[in-house]
Amino acid sequence: MIDNRGDDTRRVRPPGVGAALAAVPFLAMLAGVRYDWWRYPKPAVVLLEPATVGFALLSLLAVGAFWVVRSYGFWKREQHLSWQMGIAPLVVITAALAFVTMQTPTDRIFGGANAEMAELADSMLRDGTQHLGPTEIDGYEFSTIFIREDDCVYFVDSRRSTVTTVVGWLYTADCTPNPDWFRILKPVADNWYSFEQST
Repeated sequence: MIDNRGDDTRRVRPPGVGAALAAVPFLAMLAGVRYDWWRYPKPAVVLLEPATVGFALLSLLAVGAFWVVRSYGFWKREQHLSWQMGIAPLVVITAALAFVTMQTPTDRIFGGANAEMAELADSMLRDGTQHLGPTEIDGYEFSTIFIREDDCVYFVDSRRSTVTTVVGWLYTADCTPNPDWFRILKPVADNWYSFEQST
């Protein structure tokens, strides 16, 4: 006698295009933050940007959990895997690789402007100029450029700095930066670091 119970005969579909499409808006949110697709108002950026990233990551985790449960249910019932199960992970991995390999607008700007920035820094060190106000270099505006007692030259990025955080680049031809002074200090070129400091 053939058992025709619905639970045994119902075909379980693997997670495919639907799971991939569900991940796309949250990947787009992360891309928007990384590649400056929009600007948050200055005081609110301290909360809104981390909130956007956190919401997108948690949502991707939820999509991932759904994908795992559906994939396991499909495999348990059908006893084989489906190529459709690979669509969502492929979309997420492709996006992650793009984030790693594609330069951000800020990186591109620095790559084009750092020679002129170095000339300005050398002239400040040579002339004993300790501080410059808002300065535009190669179309990019710095809110301030200054030299500390350690002879490092700080280029403060006016777009990314906030009330509580100073972000920019550090010219170190005549100095050795103290990593304890920075929240983030990352080498980006010869004699150059990107930095983030609390105010």
